[in-house]
Amino acid sequence: MIVGERAAPASISALRSIAQPPEYSPSRTDRPYRSVSIFLSLPLARAGATPNGITIAWILVGLAGVSAFLVDGWAARVAGALLLQLSYLLDFVDGEVARLTDRRSLSGGFLDLLGHGLIKASLPMAVGAAAGWPTGRPWLLLAGGVAAVAIVVGDTLRFYAAFPVHELSGGDLGHTVVPQRSGRRPSLARIVAAAFDLSFESPGLYGLAVVAALADRLDLLVVYWAVGGLAWFWIRAITYCRRMV
Repeated sequence: MIVGERAAPASISALRSIAQPPEYSPSRTDRPYRSVSIFLSLPLARAGATPNGITIAWILVGLAGVSAFLVDGWAARVAGALLLQLSYLLDFVDGEVARLTDRRSLSGGFLDLLGHGLIKASLPMAVGAAAGWPTGRPWLLLAGGVAAVAIVVGDTLRFYAAFPVHELSGGDLGHTVVPQRSGRRPSLARIVAAAFDLSFESPGLYGLAVVAALADRLDLLVVYWAVGGLAWFWIRAITYCRRMV
């Protein structure tokens, strides 16, 4: 055990090197969460919290945030969006605690993926229901269902792509399965494409939920997720196919 009651004190920078190795935070959007998460991970690790217990906790927090969108009230929906942010922060904490206490497990990785699937599937449907039911626009509920399918299946395409290239040991797989060719300078088109892609990953989904809740425009959000999600799904599928040729 690296962190515990009998462990020797260590500096924050030393503990960060153990809890937050670069390979676990390849995206720049991870940095704001990692800057805070270590201050939750250390006391939880010292208190004996289990990584799987933290994972279950952030799943429940995330589902509570999703459920809050079904409450007909601006404050409740903003609170729900903020709960999603807390859930995502704790998603970093469970892995950090696992590394700090040397308690990594395959079941933890499975629970992590299960949690993301549950929240990503239920969030668009809840937003669609919240936008459509009180306003008498049932087509927004349909948009929420379309968005949920596009986002969840689009996300799992990385696993479908992993199978034929035999990269099932790649962990999260998002950065190991048929990676993009490097060496090209970022262009405006590539930056826009990266931002569009990010809007359907966890930090983008939860960030847009906060903005839409604050602006009280869940209708625009669910339409974007439905129309953009279908486009994102097909772009992602075509990209994987091309990289495997």
